[in-house]
Amino acid sequence: MAQIPAESQLVAGQVAPVPDQSKAIAGHAFLSLLALRASFGCTLVAWHADGLGVDVQFHVRERLDGQAPVSDFSLDFQLRATSRGLPVVDHKLLFTLEVDRYETLRSVVAERPRFIVLLNLPPDFNGGDALAAEDCIAQRRGRWLCLSGAPQAPNTSSTPVRVPTWNVLTPAALREIARRVSLGGRFFHEQ
Repeated sequence: MAQIPAESQLVAGQVAPVPDQSKAIAGHAFLSLLALRASFGCTLVAWHADGLGVDVQFHVRERLDGQAPVSDFSLDFQLRATSRGLPVVDHKLLFTLEVDRYETLRSVVAERPRFIVLLNLPPDFNGGDALAAEDCIAQRRGRWLCLSGAPQAPNTSSTPVRVPTWNVLTPAALREIARRVSLGGRFFHEQ
């Protein structure tokens, strides 16, 4: 299985993240709680070296639909956290993503789709805040997007990504994404 590129060699079971990774830590807590509430497992794959994200795999070990041919599979998610005020254009959050991450997420070669989660933290988030994963879920701060089939990035450093404001990542939404994947459903990118 191709992995979502990680900017760091740090993986689960090694050294704990450094204090400047507070956004990544908040993101990991958010995804872990989502998985717990969706009755899925969650494994940390990597911390991003810039302190702004994590890569995780959600493990599904149940039949989510009577028609589903698979009941034991994983989903690859990459979370990027920001506390910058993001512009909203046509009900989509405009976020700049590094091209190497974008290219991996948009790959249609993978046996299953990969997803990006944008965790939009409060503008005054400074890492010392007691913003809990519970608060992030209750305040609907996570948005998801599948970039499968998206066009190639126009340049070599970063590219804008438009994350629909209506794609709120909740435990129910995570279960629905997993159900669609278990049925072989495709996710197509729209800009």
